[in-house]
Amino acid sequence: MAFPPEFLDELRRRLVLSSIIARRVKLQRKGKEHLGLCPFHKEKTPSFTVSDDKGFYHCFGCGAHGDVIGFVMNTEALAFPEAIEKLAGEAGLEVPREGPTDPVRAERRKGLFDALEAAARWFEAQLAAPDGAAARDYLAARGLTQTTIESFRLGFAPPARGALQTALKEQALDTSILAEAGLVKLPEAGEPGDIRDFFYNRVIVPIRDRRGNVVAFGGRTLGESRAKYINSPETPVFQKGRILYNLSGAIQAASDQGELIVAEGYMDVLALAQSG
Repeated sequence: MAFPPEFLDELRRRLVLSSIIARRVKLQRKGKEHLGLCPFHKEKTPSFTVSDDKGFYHCFGCGAHGDVIGFVMNTEALAFPEAIEKLAGEAGLEVPREGPTDPVRAERRKGLFDALEAAARWFEAQLAAPDGAAARDYLAARGLTQTTIESFRLGFAPPARGALQTALKEQALDTSILAEAGLVKLPEAGEPGDIRDFFYNRVIVPIRDRRGNVVAFGGRTLGESRAKYINSPETPVFQKGRILYNLSGAIQAASDQGELIVAEGYMDVLALAQSG
């Protein structure tokens, strides 16, 4: 997405560059500038300068150079639009949206995120409920601690096929939104049948995007099923080829250390995270 130059200029004006950088780099005032150890390469003698007046940082050791947007992108491993969204929130600016249909699309996406978040909370509650005993036993047998379960927001979809739909409709969430979010299955056109929950009798693993929003779920069966694991279908907010499970939790460490460990399944990721 292209952002108007005047919006980007206003964003830079509203943010104090040294204050943003000082969250990650210990800076010392030196005249009109600030000086610190460069976050982009290892050094013992400070060569990283920050100029609020000029609105940029520069390292005389490795040549790193940029403005507040570039710094956030490089230190938090964010794409340009994501960095803009984050900084605009801090600056109290509304991000401009292009095109006459964008507000409609944005509102629909918000509805999907709201439905998925509501489902995640409901699944969490079911895991803690009496009917979630078998799911809790399964997670305990896999060696997961309560801290890990809560941190990754694991849940349980009970065997009742319409329980989630009923719970979310009570929260005034429309069936069309639930279907578009991949939470319920609608009967095929022209065929009789009831609306059914997509997940039932499964341990639920929420899948989050880079920003930490729940966009889908993975489900591990607790009964007899041809598929041990199933994932949410693709939706406007979930494209399987563009999502890496737990990237939101690992992205900062991966950026800081220059290394990313990729595992095959959810439980592998959970076990690695729990082990530090």
